[in-house]
Amino acid sequence: MISAALRASVKRSTLRATRPSALTSTVRQYSSAPSHGATASQSSATPWAIGSLLVFGPILFQLTAPPPKEKKHEQHQHAPVVQPTPVNTTTTEPAEQSPAPVAVTAAKKIQKPYVLIGAGTASFAAAQAIKESDPEANVIIIGDEAYSPYMRPPLSKEIWFSEDPNVANTLQFKDWQGNERSIYYQDDNLYHIIEDASGSDDLTDKIKLLVNKPVTKLNVEDHTATLADGSIIYYNKVLLATGGSPKQLPKQPESSKITTFRTVADLKKLDAIVKPGTHIAVVGGGFLGSELAVALAKRASNEKDIQITQVFPEDGNMANVFPSYLTKWTTSRVRKLGVDVKNNSVIDSLETSEDDGKVVMKMDAGMKSLKVDHVVVAIGIEPRVNLARDAGLEIDEQRAGVMVNAELEARKDVYVAGDMVSFHDIQLGRRRIEHHDHAVLSGRHAGQNMVGRQAKPYRHQSMFWSDLGPEVGYEAVGLIDSQLSTVSVWAKSTAQDTPAVGAAAESDGPRTAGATVAASEGQVTKAVQEKPSPFQDEKFGKGLVFYVRDRKIVGLLLFNVFGKVQEARDIIDAGLTSDKIDNLLKKFDLHAEDSH
Repeated sequence: MISAALRASVKRSTLRATRPSALTSTVRQYSSAPSHGATASQSSATPWAIGSLLVFGPILFQLTAPPPKEKKHEQHQHAPVVQPTPVNTTTTEPAEQSPAPVAVTAAKKIQKPYVLIGAGTASFAAAQAIKESDPEANVIIIGDEAYSPYMRPPLSKEIWFSEDPNVANTLQFKDWQGNERSIYYQDDNLYHIIEDASGSDDLTDKIKLLVNKPVTKLNVEDHTATLADGSIIYYNKVLLATGGSPKQLPKQPESSKITTFRTVADLKKLDAIVKPGTHIAVVGGGFLGSELAVALAKRASNEKDIQITQVFPEDGNMANVFPSYLTKWTTSRVRKLGVDVKNNSVIDSLETSEDDGKVVMKMDAGMKSLKVDHVVVAIGIEPRVNLARDAGLEIDEQRAGVMVNAELEARKDVYVAGDMVSFHDIQLGRRRIEHHDHAVLSGRHAGQNMVGRQAKPYRHQSMFWSDLGPEVGYEAVGLIDSQLSTVSVWAKSTAQDTPAVGAAAESDGPRTAGATVAASEGQVTKAVQEKPSPFQDEKFGKGLVFYVRDRKIVGLLLFNVFGKVQEARDIIDAGLTSDKIDNLLKKFDLHAEDSH
């Protein structure tokens, strides 16, 4: 136990430590009136009390001191520290008199980017989908061309029918309905243009665009994309949409007079070549070759002394997709439009003449030859899969595309869309498609899955279209292959059954998917004015061709029948059989009379 004197001494010491003014007056009081008998006792006890205080004071302080306050965990480790305002414990002042604390605003965090490799339709559609789901997402489109994302279909169609002699430079054209359009999906000022990989960290709400910088390496383990200049971008998720490269003929020589056709640069080059006095040969009888031959023939009809020859080994135009009777009709139509069609012609070699610099085409084992000023090779594309192959992704060697699962994912955080994707179609099996509508919808679907919490399977049944000028056009869904059995139904055409008129009903349809259309009042009405049908007396004015495999309808061609793509999709998706065709015809109003 501690003695009373010790407790008194501790009490006095405590008061000295806590209340110096009170302690002073107390000591004075005790000294001024000491008790006679206590003086000697108090004096003798003082050294002991002081010694006890020195020994037991620290122990007592530990026993009586309040517990230490717990340290609060700092939530923002990188935020500036706000110094607390000193508090006066001896006075009470209104709260508003104290200085206000300094406000701290945390810097906006830059997200690791979604990198979209390839600056085409699929990447643009994916970027739009990502931004719709997450407006603050860091999205970068990387392309190896010098242009922002644009549509390819007009390059072989409407642009060549323009009355503007400078259309190849402006890239502004009128579609078949008279709408003013640009091939670009949006103006460049709507992108945030970056120059190199360092721009991936720029803070912006816009889609970032990096052009003329191809990606040379993809590391799916490290989540990195290496650019041609050696710089590296670390990605969150990546989309491969590198499209395809134009095929070349066997042993095709390097020559400025032998070119392919796919890009804006190809358009500009060919536009400069097609002048009066030139002879152009288009090699290829499929979609692109036939469209381009007809388009160039239109230019030839407006300018003197231009010859257009089309050369291919098949029986006729579109022979790989049309039944034979329709191929013959289409070929005759292309010839009427001014193209010299040389079908069943196999090219042996292309040589440049030393005499006049023209290109000599030798065909059919040397039995025939043709001398022209320029050759355009339009025989399809090869999917660009080298980047994917080098990254260790699985390649579909049969179809030459990159294999993906139902959600368009090749590996974790690696998605694929557009011309180069090999995907599983629930109704039709594994496929690879090279058409605009598929690029739009697969790109959009991939973008939604990249940013979504739960990926969804790709079930879209894409369509494609092709126009041989403003008077002959077709749209198709599913498998369109001349090797399949077909069931056809035909009717006489009306004044409305042309691409220039019928497609006007699809102002928000597949032909304009992903595009910006600026129509002025009266243009569409003007396009549908009554005029004689160029095919009203012909057997194949308009019609439907059902493609059948194992009795199941797997494809549908709408020839000069427009605005019925969704009905065709529904038929393919339903897996209907050929015995249902008679009941299906009412969906298409094939024999409806011209109401004009």
